[in-house]
This record gives sequence, structure tokens and C-alpha cells, in this order.
Amino acid sequence: MPSRRRFLRAGAAGALAGLAGCSAVPAPRPMLDLTVSNVRDTAVDLGVRFLRSDVTERSEALVYRKNVEVPPDAGSDDPWTVEDILSDRPYRIEVEDRSTRSSHHYHYQPDCSDDDPYDIGVLVRFNPEGGVAFSQTTCSSDAPFL
Repeated sequence: MPSRRRFLRAGAAGALAGLAGCSAVPAPRPMLDLTVSNVRDTAVDLGVRFLRSDVTERSEALVYRKNVEVPPDAGSDDPWTVEDILSDRPYRIEVEDRSTRSSHHYHYQPDCSDDDPYDIGVLVRFNPEGGVAFSQTTCSSDAPFL
């Protein structure tokens, strides 16, 4: 029959083994910016959503949502930007021109390592002919140009 002392010793050993890998504090990931450039003649009634790519339920995957009217750039060097939306992780980014009910999406994958200092972001460009183009910050030389 096990003694109380043996039981406590076994429990303490199990607890120490379980906590052995938890002593390191994860470094915070850099934050992601979103910039929207509207080169159309009229404002875009924009709906934007960021969804986690590792979750199957859409209600659980949604991590950011915003509706805003983005005016035409009209030669401005100051496009609509939201800084530090979310940490730099894979996302499905959905944008919708709510006035025309046209939607587009982009699969964002981080391209830079955590130890490289960099400004990360995604640029969404509403083209004059009605299309939408996405691009993102890249660090590796073999990353495709988007």
C-alpha cells in the first residue's frame, strides 16, 4: 500500500516535470498594419475582416472587423491606415466594397523572422477599373512579389 509520503513525492515529481517546459516566456510578435489605397474616383464603403487561418468555425476565427468609408486618394501620399491591428500571424483577410457588394480575399503569411526589425503590413489597393490588388511586406529574397 502506498504511503502518503510516496504519493506526495510522486505528485511533486509530476508537477515539476510538467512545468519544466513552461519557464520560457514567449517573445511578443510584431504587430501588423493595414493600409488601403483607393485610386478610384469615388469613395469606397469598405468592410474588412481578419480571420485566423487555424480555426474552422468562422465565428471563432474572426479576430478583427471594421467598416469605414475610404475617400479617393486623389494624389495624396496619406492613404487610410490602421496601425498595429493584430500580431503577425497567418490570416485570411477579406475586404468588401459594400456599395457594389464585391468582395475579395487574401491569405496573409508572415515572411520575416521575429528577430529582424521590420515594419510589417498589408496594402490593399482599390484600382480604378474595379479590381483589387493585395501586397505585403516581404523579407526573404525568394518571396513572390504580390
